[in-house]
Amino acid sequence: MPAEGRSMRENILEAAVQLFAEYGYHAAPLRDIARLAGIQAASIYHHYPNKQSLLVEIMETHMKRLNSQLESILRKYDDPRERLRESIANHIRLHTTYKAEFFIIDTELRSLEEEPRARIIALRDEYDNLLQGLLYDGMERGIFRQSDTKVTTYAIIAMCTQVSSWFRSGGRLSVQQVIEIYYQMISQGLLLHPEGAHTQEEVARTLPPSSALGD
Repeated sequence: MPAEGRSMRENILEAAVQLFAEYGYHAAPLRDIARLAGIQAASIYHHYPNKQSLLVEIMETHMKRLNSQLESILRKYDDPRERLRESIANHIRLHTTYKAEFFIIDTELRSLEEEPRARIIALRDEYDNLLQGLLYDGMERGIFRQSDTKVTTYAIIAMCTQVSSWFRSGGRLSVQQVIEIYYQMISQGLLLHPEGAHTQEEVARTLPPSSALGD
C-alpha cells in the first residue's frame, strides 16, 4: 500500500525501489510499479516519462547524497583519522539505511542507457577520488602508512558496502557498534603508528555476547 503523507511521485519512486531491488529492473514492469503505488498504469506518465527515468533518479539521488556528505566531512574535519572514521560511518550508515537503493546502484548499472550510465559512473569516480584524496593527505602528513590509494580505497568501499548484506536493525549490534569495529580494523591497517590495544579492548567491552553474524 502507498505510504500516507507522501506525494504520488514519492510513492511511485518507493514502489520502483521495492520492485527493482526484489526482481531486477528488467523484470519490473511499469504497470506493477503503478499498482504498488496505488494508481492506474497510465497515470504514472504524469510523473515519470518512462521506467528508465525512475532508475536514473534512484541512482543519482543516492550517489549525490553519498558524495555530498563525504564532501561535508572533508570540509568539517582536518585530522585524517577523524576524516577516516566519519567517512566509514557515512558509508555504513547510508548503506544500512538505504539498503535497497544502494543494492540497485551496485547491480543495475548495466541497465542504464549510455548517457545516464556515464553520469552515474562519473559520480562513482568522484566518490573514489574523494576517498583517495583523504588517504593521500594522511600519507603525506605521516599519519597513514604508504600504500596504493586506489587499491586501499576499493578495499574500504567493498568492506563497508558489504555490511548492508548482513546487518539487521534491532539485532545484536547497533550501527554505531559496527562502525567502531570497522574503524578499528581499517585504521589499524592504515595508521603509521597504530592506536594502542586498549582502544580495541574498550570497543570489545561495549559489545554484547557473540552470536550469529548480523544478529
